[in-house]
Amino acid sequence: MTRRYSRPVAVALVTLLALAGVAVAGCNLASGPSASAIATVNGVEIPKSAVDDQVNRMKTAQPASFEGTAGAAIEQQYRAQVLSGLIDIELIKEAATTLNISVTTKQVDDYVTQLQTQYGGATALDTAMKTAGFTMDSLRQQVSVNLLRDAVSSQVTTGAIKVTDAQIKTYYDANTAQFATPAQVHAEHILFATADKATAQTVLAQVKAGGDFAALAKKYSTDPGSAATGGDLGWAAPSAYVTEFANAVTDMAVDEVRLVQTPYGWHIIKLLGRRAASKQTLAEATAQIRQTLESTARSTKFAQYVNDLRSKATIKYFDADLQKLIEANRALNSTATTSSANTTN
Repeated sequence: MTRRYSRPVAVALVTLLALAGVAVAGCNLASGPSASAIATVNGVEIPKSAVDDQVNRMKTAQPASFEGTAGAAIEQQYRAQVLSGLIDIELIKEAATTLNISVTTKQVDDYVTQLQTQYGGATALDTAMKTAGFTMDSLRQQVSVNLLRDAVSSQVTTGAIKVTDAQIKTYYDANTAQFATPAQVHAEHILFATADKATAQTVLAQVKAGGDFAALAKKYSTDPGSAATGGDLGWAAPSAYVTEFANAVTDMAVDEVRLVQTPYGWHIIKLLGRRAASKQTLAEATAQIRQTLESTARSTKFAQYVNDLRSKATIKYFDADLQKLIEANRALNSTATTSSANTTN
């Protein structure tokens, strides 16, 4: 591993799927809510365990976020976010029924296959799932919810979205860093444990003598992220790497090979190429910005749609503290949504 910032795959999985809220099997109540209910939506119960499960997943994936003096308040805010998301999902499920929208098993299968590819295979995804507290059943349930939400959003936000040249120019001027690419290097490396300097020096001699770098990386490298690809790290800014590695690739000439020590161990580094810093012009970025603004406008439109569903729904809370947090957060979000709508109109 050489990257300065390495986000655990389990965190990415939780974040990816938590956006939609967990899938809960609500039940219609004929004689009042059960003791396990934390809220009801149009008579459909949301169990407290659904909130607990998602909070526990995030605490497993990001334990440091919930520690310290602010930990309890952060957890309470997250619980409110989760419950609010579950309420939205229940309303979206009701809307999907009205709109005759459903998700097929094949759609879920295809999405899971994409996740497996994204995480480097079924085994890697399974490892991330276990670390994040998911089973395949719970993963598939959440994938189904994601797909249902997206399908409802697509249907209710159809129609032309007008984005003007002035809006595109304003966005470009306000986000110049987004269109700038820093100088980059293309490097490959072979990583050895700190105690294996002698082996690293032996392999370095083989590389300098014309040995096949990729084959040697596959044989010797202990970096699970690049060994299988022959040590190729692709293009990245030097700042993406730990300090010692970054300093080396900044100083090296193309095709130079160097042995460098970092906190991860000894690296045989070969610099394959350099790219100068660059910046997209407004003309080059226009299509991308237009797509971004259209997507933002549709997201805002969908948020307004869900807000309308909420305003017409009968929602009962059985946790007064969470209710206060949710209502306060919704008031803030409503202001932000209105501002965003005015900007894109």
